[in-house]
Amino acid sequence: MVRLKGCRPVSNSHVTEVLFFVQSPNYSFYRNSNGQGLALSTGVSSQGMQTYAMLSVILFAIIPPSISYEISDKVRDGSIVFDMQKPWDYEWMHFSKAVGVFMYSMIYAVIPQLIAILLFFPVDYPTGLQAAAFAASVLFAFLLSFLINFIVGMSAVLFTETWGIEMFKTVITDICSGAMVPLWFFPEAVARFLSWLPFQGIFNIPLSLFIGKITGTAIWEQLAFQAAWCLALLLLSRLVLRRIERRLVISGG
Repeated sequence: MVRLKGCRPVSNSHVTEVLFFVQSPNYSFYRNSNGQGLALSTGVSSQGMQTYAMLSVILFAIIPPSISYEISDKVRDGSIVFDMQKPWDYEWMHFSKAVGVFMYSMIYAVIPQLIAILLFFPVDYPTGLQAAAFAASVLFAFLLSFLINFIVGMSAVLFTETWGIEMFKTVITDICSGAMVPLWFFPEAVARFLSWLPFQGIFNIPLSLFIGKITGTAIWEQLAFQAAWCLALLLLSRLVLRRIERRLVISGG
């Protein structure tokens, strides 16, 4: 990943657009016989799985970028102390940046890709309660991803070099969230374990709501699940920030 200060939102949105058009031909997999077999075994139509795959690429565009490298750089040069001494909350500052990236990506990545889907792919869009639940779930997914990124990012204050931690977090999140493979494809015991972790709230829940995999009372249960993990991670992030602010040691040159 190339990290250019001030240019990450632009890079992420355009890279996502390229990934969408490069991967789009592969979605035809869900129309062939193997895709039909998977549809029968999971209870999701081949079109639903195709939609899940396309939307997972789009959802990547609005997931907050990692802040580990930014914090690590500021720890090295000592400038993090100035950020923490500013008259606004350090976590809120990063959240505001993430919201800005979210809005940028919505305009320059999500909307163009949704238009492309509308023009070139058959998609059944949710309506009514299902649509409202999907929108709420996406916001929860954004918040969950931000909180996980922030907690991991703050480890840069303790370890300075966080490349390994960041890579581990990325791999775990991509696998356990359903970003690469829906959780319904995992063995039952594994899927049950993953269903208790917060990661599925980032991709699996919102995308399952969109394609109608989650319906009825399960909608409220899954939204409550996301909200509960958001609250738990928020409390954890506040605890981590408070501890680090007390023990912060600035080193650099």
